[in-house]
Amino acid sequence: MKQAIIIIIVLLCALCALAQTEIPDSIKAQELNEVVVEARLQTTSATVSTFIPTSKQKNSSQTGTDLLNRMSIPQLSIGMGNSVKTVSGRPVDIFIDYIPATEQDLDGMRVVDVKKVEYYDSPDDPRFQGKAHVINFIMQKYEYGGYIKTFAREFFIANSGDINLYSKLQYKKMTYDLAIGGYYRNGSHDFNNTIETYRLPQPDGSVKQFERFSTTDGAKSRRRYFWPTFKALYQTDKILVSNTIGANFDNYPMENAFGSVVFSPADFPQTDFISETNHRENYVTYTGYWNFTLPHGNVINFNPYYSYSNSRQNSRYVEGATKEYCNNATDNSHKATGNLRFQHTFGKGSDLTVSVLGIYTNSHTRYNGTTSVSERLSTLRIGPGVSYNYTSEKINGTIGLGFTYDRSKLGDISEKNTQPWADFSLQYSFNNKNSLNASFHYMTSMPSLSYRSSSIIQSNPLMSYTGNPNLTPYKGYDFGVSYQWLPNNKFQFSVFGTAFVATNRFAYVYEASSTGILRTVRQPMGDFAQGCYGLNGSISLLDRNLQISGQVVHLIAKSGEPFDWTKSHVNWYLQAFYHLDKWYFGVQYQSDISSADGFVKGTWVNSKNAYTAIAGWGNSSWSFQGQIANPFRWNWHSGSTIMKSKNYDFVQSNHNPTNHCYVYLSATYTFGFGKKIEVGNEASQQSGAGSAILK
Repeated sequence: MKQAIIIIIVLLCALCALAQTEIPDSIKAQELNEVVVEARLQTTSATVSTFIPTSKQKNSSQTGTDLLNRMSIPQLSIGMGNSVKTVSGRPVDIFIDYIPATEQDLDGMRVVDVKKVEYYDSPDDPRFQGKAHVINFIMQKYEYGGYIKTFAREFFIANSGDINLYSKLQYKKMTYDLAIGGYYRNGSHDFNNTIETYRLPQPDGSVKQFERFSTTDGAKSRRRYFWPTFKALYQTDKILVSNTIGANFDNYPMENAFGSVVFSPADFPQTDFISETNHRENYVTYTGYWNFTLPHGNVINFNPYYSYSNSRQNSRYVEGATKEYCNNATDNSHKATGNLRFQHTFGKGSDLTVSVLGIYTNSHTRYNGTTSVSERLSTLRIGPGVSYNYTSEKINGTIGLGFTYDRSKLGDISEKNTQPWADFSLQYSFNNKNSLNASFHYMTSMPSLSYRSSSIIQSNPLMSYTGNPNLTPYKGYDFGVSYQWLPNNKFQFSVFGTAFVATNRFAYVYEASSTGILRTVRQPMGDFAQGCYGLNGSISLLDRNLQISGQVVHLIAKSGEPFDWTKSHVNWYLQAFYHLDKWYFGVQYQSDISSADGFVKGTWVNSKNAYTAIAGWGNSSWSFQGQIANPFRWNWHSGSTIMKSKNYDFVQSNHNPTNHCYVYLSATYTFGFGKKIEVGNEASQQSGAGSAILK
């Protein structure tokens, strides 16, 4: 591992040296005695970093996420996954022409129409709704028309795939989007083998310690989902109103496994087990985005949202001939949110924003099986605040203050809580090639609905679990600093560091009795802290036909009571893409990854390394891509999950197709019509309210 770290650091340093010794972008034409200057494709300032994709990058990208990967934006980390995060692992909000977008919007995008990509840290623009990290795609504008795009993917050996259809029609000031998609997965290698250690107090005062080995001999899983979405957009110079209605029908008809259970010492007889689970979640959503530009430097932005979700979960676990545990649950949840922002610009680079955030959730959950109970839970959050921003040629600074009022009610138990929140960010631009960013955020966050249940579910003879209806919001402190260097079109580089601390934390606690373990949730527990630092860079060679990029991150995490551990790991990746006319070829390598699975569970998750070879062909209409991943790995073991506490430990060996060899094939076709076409912010799969079912 140390050798790998040294190699990638030396490589990135070499890239820095190459970037400064490259042949200049200007070419002197001796016969005419003049200089032809190539336009800059990337610049940075105190407010935004701007990147212009090349035609080669766009033709080799089937989705917006592919394009971000090909562009190797130094503030982003994508690697071999599809999730868009900052280099320090923070979530990034996606916008297309200043309208919120989702992963499915990126899939449905007509990539060749991307004019430029903007990256913001703590943007002041009210259209970005106060988000911390933002990517905004600026698309080619068209007078009228539309397009239809199909996108199909198949993972061979992994036995999964999807097909999606996106359409857009613009007429005058109105734009209409309709999208539908479907996904399937059939698996027989998704399961976990677990070694559990129990330390149970006995009536005589002693502690009985033993291990329980649960080994899976066979498994079958199925998943099917279907999603339709419709969007209508009205846009003028002063008004932008977008309304989206979507639905999702997600069904897991089968998640079954069977195997054996062995104890050491052998105080209990060896037995067989059967586990059968099925669940589904259906939901409908409405998402609005309204922006009004008023006279005298005033802007109003409002983002309403509502969703209704219906969830059903059934499970049956049999151990031996007599021990059977059936647990069934249904849940109906509503969620409504509204984010209202008013901004007034004073001139001379300063403005004031007043905001109010409201969140309301309501769920009704019924359990039957090892427990029979009906629960009703409602939560309300209101968060007013005010922020001031100052912008000059080199400085962009924002400070925000406010408070949140939280009220929750579970049955007859009611909780109220009021806490302040604070934001601070500062960006300094030395010039259009160098920028420095620093930020601090403090706020409280509401517990997930599934942690609040008071029901007690028994999953096997030795393990039961419940929630805690008395949980209150935890406090989160977020720090970050980064530096970006964009010397020319051939090189980009960033260094960064970030830290997160959670106090008033709630966490799983494993309470022991002589007959087994009850997993509950307690608050407050010991603090949780996580930080990382690293560097990210890329270089383009051979007239920008070859692009090499990489990242190395050192992660450090500390979890206080009840887990009491400190861990660290170095995660890194390296990739290269070569363009040959309309063809492109790539290789990617991702090191093994280790990280904390949040701050509630106390688990440390390890995954295997992965490597991929890519080849594809694309133009403005057609795109084909093939990949072979992990060609020399033919076992289904993908990693491990570890947790240790006072009364109970487990080591879980995870098996799935993620790090197994698989072949990926995909194709897109886009048909445009009319006098140019309006693209971007396509209709996409929508997300629902979530479920309050205890997990």
